[in-house]
Amino acid sequence: MNVLKPMGVGIAATMSAAMIIAVAFPRSAKRWGLTGIQIGSIRPVGGNTDSIVSPGLDGRAESSTAAEFASGAWINSEPLTLKGLRGRVVLVEFWTFGCYNCRNTLPAVKKWDAQYRDQGLTIVGVHSPEFDNEKKIENVRREVASLGIRFPVVTDNEFETWHAYKVDAWPTIFVLDKSGHVRGKHVGEGGYAQTEQLIQKLLAEQTSPANTISGGNEAMTDKVVKTDEEWRKELSPEQYYITRQKGTEPAFTGAYWDNHEAGVYTCVACGNTVFSSDKKFDSGTGWPSFSAPIAEKSITEESDTTHGMIRTEIICKRCGAHLGHVFSDGPKPTGLRYCINSAALKFVKQ
Repeated sequence: MNVLKPMGVGIAATMSAAMIIAVAFPRSAKRWGLTGIQIGSIRPVGGNTDSIVSPGLDGRAESSTAAEFASGAWINSEPLTLKGLRGRVVLVEFWTFGCYNCRNTLPAVKKWDAQYRDQGLTIVGVHSPEFDNEKKIENVRREVASLGIRFPVVTDNEFETWHAYKVDAWPTIFVLDKSGHVRGKHVGEGGYAQTEQLIQKLLAEQTSPANTISGGNEAMTDKVVKTDEEWRKELSPEQYYITRQKGTEPAFTGAYWDNHEAGVYTCVACGNTVFSSDKKFDSGTGWPSFSAPIAEKSITEESDTTHGMIRTEIICKRCGAHLGHVFSDGPKPTGLRYCINSAALKFVKQ
């Protein structure tokens, strides 16, 4: 395996008899070359081997927690902390948008985000730049949107988080359990099956009440904050009108008003799980109706006095998307009817 190693500002590395590539690596970092792809199992972290964790009170690595994120600009989320994410499995990926190996790894990371987010996985991309153009926040935002990245990303221009985790190559992935302990590490491309198996294992593990986020694991705790331009690009015109402009779809026209399949309903804008089919009922109104949200922390309520009425608006707590309204004419035991727009939802069959 050929690995490009740092030699000052620029390096010439022989990739094959006919190929020589000159590249620059900052801070003694390296990336895997065109043929130098590290493919192997994800390395368990334990004992005192290459520790990238802060020692616990008893000094044992297995009782230590991963270092917190250094300050940086957050994309797709409000600032997050590992302490605030206790109760969720966390995957931390160090990457930069100009790294071709990072781009090759991205489909797997996006797949895990889509598949396991509602089950308790939070992915955080730590963007540690190689070149000056990768330090500009407008360039990072543009590439995050262009690459279809929906999980939180934080910039690491000063390499503070990079050094705290003792990273020396792009991409590097760390997998943390629900208590914030590092349980696995992988450098370079590959190891996708093993990484996914570890994610599944950690999601299945139980944590003590002290390490579990109150309000249930169904609701996502990381906030999503985007510009109006970003929402317009990501959502369809109807989705944007309803979720960002507080619109309402015509009755009996939505995709889910007459849906009777078992599953959960997520916010179409951010993927936060907001309702479940077991609380759905036929209200005869022509809109999807639920007697309760899937968790109290999944939504928030605001007073709505538009159109000459006093109503209670239902908003996704993760991204602020308008979902619909709640009325006090629902079935027992709640007596509530959450009247929701189909276009604000995405149904996940179970």
